[in-house]
Amino acid sequence: MPLMSPMDSLFMIPESREQPMHVGSLQLYDLPEGADRSMIRETYEQMLTSVDVAPLFRRRPYRSLSTLGQWAWTEDDDIDLEHHVRHSALPEPGRVRELLALASRLHGTPLDRQRPLWEMHVIEGLEGNRFAVYSKLHHALMDGVSGLRLLQRSLSQ
Repeated sequence: MPLMSPMDSLFMIPESREQPMHVGSLQLYDLPEGADRSMIRETYEQMLTSVDVAPLFRRRPYRSLSTLGQWAWTEDDDIDLEHHVRHSALPEPGRVRELLALASRLHGTPLDRQRPLWEMHVIEGLEGNRFAVYSKLHHALMDGVSGLRLLQRSLSQ
């Protein structure tokens, strides 16, 4: 069980409900020409069946007497993708206003420290034949910009 770097530990120590230490990304996508909204559901279901989850996204924080109180990483061998990858639908009329309200609620919830420190939400119901993806990643897991690029790259595959 590798210890967290001092820098990563600094993101864990001050975290509270009032001061979460995660970053979020909201990305808008147009459905491909000729695709219907069922593609969004199919994409979500494909994400849930993935067995190839990168080791980085299996890491969860851990500390105990065995680590002398220091934060360490342990690998989650039984990752629950239904917890990390979620499917949501916006209320009518599906404007950007409703999308931002949902993203704000999602961002206001701290990540569960008993699990790997990330979430991805596939959001449908957006007007204009669009959908969105909201991703949340803890700073201790990876710096925000690198993490969001990695999540975005995995979506485009």
